[in-house]
Amino acid sequence: METVLTFMFLRLLLIGAVALGVALLVAVIVLVARRTGRLGDARRAAGPMARALGERQDAWGIIGRGVARHLDGDGR
Repeated sequence: METVLTFMFLRLLLIGAVALGVALLVAVIVLVARRTGRLGDARRAAGPMARALGERQDAWGIIGRGVARHLDGDGR
């Protein structure tokens, strides 16, 4: 029983470490883009992709519509 719990705990730690790493990577990319003045370019490039994703009728569509609304400046 201890072996199973240890395995589950290690799996949880690994998933948490990967999630934290991805979050830090995204934060670094945003900060670098903001400092170099390319954040506006990235927003303009992400707009059409978010609108295309928003046309879907599933959970990804909901996320796409929210992102598109945020990028258009209609942040509710």
